[in-house]
Amino acid sequence: MLHHPTHLSRRGLLAGGLGGLAVLATGCDAVGDVLGGEEGPGTSGAVSPTAPAADADGVLVEEAAAAIAATAALAAATGAAVPALDRIGRRLSRLHDAHARELGWSDTAERPSVTGGRAAALRRLQKAEARLQDHLAAAALEAESGALAQVLASMAAAVAQQRAVLS
Repeated sequence: MLHHPTHLSRRGLLAGGLGGLAVLATGCDAVGDVLGGEEGPGTSGAVSPTAPAADADGVLVEEAAAAIAATAALAAATGAAVPALDRIGRRLSRLHDAHARELGWSDTAERPSVTGGRAAALRRLQKAEARLQDHLAAAALEAESGALAQVLASMAAAVAQQRAVLS
């Protein structure tokens, strides 16, 4: 059975075009609002995840960055204390350090003491990574800023991916 394509009338095309222009104009206004006003020369139009956040978001950033730094310290300490986990510890520590820097955090957490064998150290690291992932996901849901929510959710996803490799 042959189906004939539906022909678009000029009115339909014109209405669709005007609707598309309205959506584009509204979208540009929304981006301008997120960026804090009019775009000037040199403004790329991208939303910066580390732009100054609202007070509530500032607290979220500090808490998330502190949790990331603490988990990075544990990962580094685990790798240093258990040679079999050195590669995993360094990889996780680098990931967390990059995330902390993205959030503007420069303080380093004190390295905890890692005792026990490989299995115990790995379990402790896995639990810490799970807590961090949960913390980042919850912070992403609480964030007032959409850009910050995206950054935190992306960080939670990166931790989840690394946890999958650990298992």
